Amino acid sequence: MPSPDPSRFVELLIEHQSDLLRSIIALVGNLTDAQDVYQDSAKAMWQKFDQYDPQRPFLPWARQFARNEALMFHRKKHSFTFLSEELINQLAQEHDERESVDRERSRALRSCLRKLPQEDQKLIRRRYDERELTVQELAAEFGKTSNALYKHLGRIRAELLKCIETSMQWNDAKKGIT
Repeated sequence: MPSPDPSRFVELLIEHQSDLLRSIIALVGNLTDAQDVYQDSAKAMWQKFDQYDPQRPFLPWARQFARNEALMFHRKKHSFTFLSEELINQLAQEHDERESVDRERSRALRSCLRKLPQEDQKLIRRRYDERELTVQELAAEFGKTSNALYKHLGRIRAELLKCIETSMQWNDAKKGIT
């Protein structure tokens, strides 16, 4: 088997750093400890990177290392004895499930945004992608009063929410979830 590619490992680690840290924080409780556990996890992953299957997603593979390192962290500290291995695994699973729903919701939002009229898409982009604009500046750009713009944005958000909820229900039905 060829030796692992250090640059590919670093790419994957950087790409998933935020997700891994969020997972670890949920297991250890604070950022300082999470960063230590992250470093230990990265070291363990590197040692086993030759066993990683690049055909499979990196993040679930990496999270297994993070869970194991979080367990070892708690065993060493003995200060969090209420966090049993079972509880840590349950917390990790719940975090993964929430993250999965969040990813699905983000996909639905992107799809729903594409269904909006072009002018509404532009308004949403200008409002949320370029936050340095005040509502007053944006209202002037779109030829509306601030109050009218707030109402219009409210209608768009309500439309997006309805679209997302419909999309999520449809996906649940497709998966057989009731």
